[in-house]
Amino acid sequence: MNELRMYVEHLFEGKVLTSENIELKEEIYGNLMARYQDYLADGMSEDEALKKTKESVPSIDDVLSPDGELSEDGGSDTRRLDADDAASSAPTQVMDSPSGDSSSDEKARVAGAPVPPMEADVQQAGTSKAPRKKWPVVVGIAAAAVLVLGGLWVAMNMFVEPAVDRVEDTVANVQDITQGNSGGNAGNNAGNSGQTPTFTDPEDQREYEATTALMQEIEDSTADLLQIYAGRAMSSEVADLAAELPLGAHRREAGLDDTATGVAYIDYTEVSEDIDGDAIDLALAYNATAIFSVYPDISMVRVTLQEANDSQWDADTYVFERTSLESSFTSVSDGLVTQLNGSLFESTDAWSQVKGYLDRVEFAERVVDRAETN
Repeated sequence: MNELRMYVEHLFEGKVLTSENIELKEEIYGNLMARYQDYLADGMSEDEALKKTKESVPSIDDVLSPDGELSEDGGSDTRRLDADDAASSAPTQVMDSPSGDSSSDEKARVAGAPVPPMEADVQQAGTSKAPRKKWPVVVGIAAAAVLVLGGLWVAMNMFVEPAVDRVEDTVANVQDITQGNSGGNAGNNAGNSGQTPTFTDPEDQREYEATTALMQEIEDSTADLLQIYAGRAMSSEVADLAAELPLGAHRREAGLDDTATGVAYIDYTEVSEDIDGDAIDLALAYNATAIFSVYPDISMVRVTLQEANDSQWDADTYVFERTSLESSFTSVSDGLVTQLNGSLFESTDAWSQVKGYLDRVEFAERVVDRAETN
């Protein structure tokens, strides 16, 4: 779990979360990661980029109203047209007769004959105003309606769906809670003290706790562990390493395939179905990366993962190939990491950088999707 991941988790501490809010949290995290990478690409240092990224979303309170519901206006300032101004029109101007003398025409006209339109306008000029046209009023009202709807659309996209650019899912029924007190102030204090978030849905609660536990395993896996096992691969050592990597508590068996050279295998069983799929992907990609880095003579890692309550026929199988994973790292690191070997865990900083690449948005998901065979 990198520092941005932990920062996002901190934003949601002390909040009652729904399944939609979990998606909101991942959306915010993904956008923060993208913004962080943009800052790095602009030449900022890692510390400066991280600081600016965090400052862009100092709190999720901007998204939520005091009672935990989404804000409907998002703080927007809707502007309206003045229909009276739009409806105003210029007075009609009357043109003189082309001949400049209408007296002869009037004399020649038979008494009682209808007056032609132009002449009637000339006769009435100065004694009455031309009727005001109605179409400017209609146009003004329509324009005002368009502007109001446009303002509402902008407000919905900038504030209600929000925070970091493009969050599409709505969040409902979010409440601040505390231990023995659901008051807003007490809820904020609970968040500041690091209390585990409490969910209205027990299934969401289990998913959060199981997923957070696995993410913590990944965070706690260090370069020091890999240095202990560095060297030529032996079946028993591969098995021991697999037991200490994330998901190690679910390892049924692991080692080297006796029928194929350079192939390691790990079978996981009774994996909790409450763990979020993205966390599973990250753990599998991390473990494959660690094994390839520790044992340069291993070219393939075959993984079987069986969830609790599933039969062996429902197990997911994956085949991670060294060349494919190295190609993915070459791309995501812009050529900084082209081979998986011991140089990647010579120091804590070096291995942290590798973990940072793994934690990039959708990187682990693409790696695991490529490796999946069923």
